[in-house]
Amino acid sequence: MFKLTFFFLSLLVSNSYLQNSLNDTIQENTKKEIRYDNSQNLKTPEFNQATIEKFKNDKNFNYTDQINADSWWSQFKTWLWNVWLKFWHWLAGDFETGGFISFLVHLLPYLFIFALVAFAIWLFYRLNPGASFFKSGEKSEVFFSEDEEIIKRKNIPELIKKAVKNKNYRLAVRYNYLLILKKLTDAELINYAVDKTNSEYFAEIASEKINSRFQKVTSIYEFIWYGNFSVTHNDYLKAQKTFNVLENQIPNNID
Repeated sequence: MFKLTFFFLSLLVSNSYLQNSLNDTIQENTKKEIRYDNSQNLKTPEFNQATIEKFKNDKNFNYTDQINADSWWSQFKTWLWNVWLKFWHWLAGDFETGGFISFLVHLLPYLFIFALVAFAIWLFYRLNPGASFFKSGEKSEVFFSEDEEIIKRKNIPELIKKAVKNKNYRLAVRYNYLLILKKLTDAELINYAVDKTNSEYFAEIASEKINSRFQKVTSIYEFIWYGNFSVTHNDYLKAQKTFNVLENQIPNNID
């Protein structure tokens, strides 16, 4: 019992001694770190109002953090993202950040935008008539009007026979007139063009005989083709006779 009491007393004495020694050491170190400036003629700096205003206006002394307001686009994206997150919370409940659903929520908007851009490109390619512009190495196709197509590419005598066989005499008269235009063009008596009038063709034909006959068949053609009445077989035969006379007068070629 005596030994145990002596042990505790020794422990208390040692602890008190160590505490006093530590305080003395701290005070001694603190005293050593304190230094006084003994320079002569020291004065407290003075600042007048003009100097203070100068420093206030100097941006190098402006330490205020400025928070820029979000633009309308940033606010719209934030609002849209919050709506998107609310939708997924409603659909899937609370999901773990970093989990599969969270990964899907962040990935789907980019997939949607990519699909939308791809669809727009595909739609533009399919509906844009100028897409063929990007195709190289292909010869451009020439498009003709109906009359020009017949004069330059069709077998007009066969068309005349077919129209007569079908008893479509008005159409047969039209083909006869187009045949005259073709022969005049081949003989270089006129320069055929879709936008030319019959009066312009009259002015181009130098031969008075051919010019007179051409004006006559033109009158017949306009009367029958643009007239609102039926054309009989006898009417067509009379018109065809006039066309044949002019056709025989047109030379096959010019020397």
